[in-house]
Amino acid sequence: MKIARGALLLLCTALIGGALFIACNKQEGAKNSSSGELSGTIRFSWWGNETRNKATITAIELYESLHPGVKVVPEYGAVDGYQTKMLAQIAAGNAPDIFTMSAEDLPIYVDTGGLTDLTGLIDVSTHNPMVAKACSFNGKMYGVNLSLNANVIYYNKTQADELGIVMPAGDYTWDDLVNILAEVYQKSGGKTYGMVDNRMVKAMETFIPVWNITHMGKEPPFPWTDKEYLLTGADVAAYMDYWNKVPRGVLMPPAETSTIASQIDSPIASRKTFLAFDTSGTFAMYQSQTKDDLQMIEYPHNHKGNGAAVSARPGLIESVFSGSKNKALAIDFLQWISSDPEAGKILKTVRGVLPSSRQVEALLEDPAALSDVDKKVFAITNKIYSKTVNPFSAGILVSNIWDETHMMAVGAEVAFGRITPQQAGQRFEELVKDAMP
Repeated sequence: MKIARGALLLLCTALIGGALFIACNKQEGAKNSSSGELSGTIRFSWWGNETRNKATITAIELYESLHPGVKVVPEYGAVDGYQTKMLAQIAAGNAPDIFTMSAEDLPIYVDTGGLTDLTGLIDVSTHNPMVAKACSFNGKMYGVNLSLNANVIYYNKTQADELGIVMPAGDYTWDDLVNILAEVYQKSGGKTYGMVDNRMVKAMETFIPVWNITHMGKEPPFPWTDKEYLLTGADVAAYMDYWNKVPRGVLMPPAETSTIASQIDSPIASRKTFLAFDTSGTFAMYQSQTKDDLQMIEYPHNHKGNGAAVSARPGLIESVFSGSKNKALAIDFLQWISSDPEAGKILKTVRGVLPSSRQVEALLEDPAALSDVDKKVFAITNKIYSKTVNPFSAGILVSNIWDETHMMAVGAEVAFGRITPQQAGQRFEELVKDAMP
């Protein structure tokens, strides 16, 4: 269904409050890449839930129908162990032709020599330029953003209404949030905790920096530049100490938090917790686990204009293996899936808000294509990004000090009372020192 441009602009405004920076101004330049003679087989690897997997496979099938001589072999699984597997495959020379990474991992993959320099080979003119730039390292573009994501808080609106909890509609602080969570615990008779203890379950390279900007008022770039760490042991200690001092019931006890294995069957779905911290791109998965109405709000911040989207961080980056035997096909497929409107109509929000204005515009021309969940994801993501376009830096090349065997383990030690916040800060500084080249 085609609608007039004026009606489209009104629809954009109605859907997302006029905040969408990429959908309502049609940008030219990203050509339909389904023309031309291509043949052969490539492998495409990603991680994700069943909704993402099914949509991606459907998109692959459409691409194959446009190219009868092409086969795209899907390889997907859980995020746990994904990077270790990819690095091993790169070293062995048998990595997938296209594979996925988190934005913070770009320097690690570049250092392996396993990425193709895509500078000038893929048209990203319909992508957010700040986010597209974040797919580069040392001036070379090594990947393409496949989603626009944002840090958000999910909360159970059904339960909030039942308990008489009033959630903030505008600016609010971390202290305000803690007070709300204490109220939830009290009014639920101790049946619902405010949240899990994120010190134990969140990879803190993203969480502590966001908290430092939105609570402590530190200015980006943070927590690092491409040459040095700006995050200090004192920052880590302050973060750990803050959560040590919150009222009873704000945090799920560490013994219970430690049993959480993944996002599947999340505590918010069973009302064990009232809210959860995650990204807008995974909202559909959380909502699918409960009949309660879940809603999203921005992170708290310090009333100084520092919103929750503290950097133009790509949701996911897709790169082409430098050892690919069919780079032309891999590049064409990556161009298509990241910019083609028909691909966008299939993928919708399974990885977050679509990266290309052409894809988003195609969805908005057909409102029936977007579910209520999709509309929530579009609205909150673009509301956040309309406020903040700080540059994102993938950071200096160091080994991963943030995962479950390092800083998350340190966070667990603090939560269980085995070490002090100050000792956690000291441990962070030791890890950084050991990891520096």
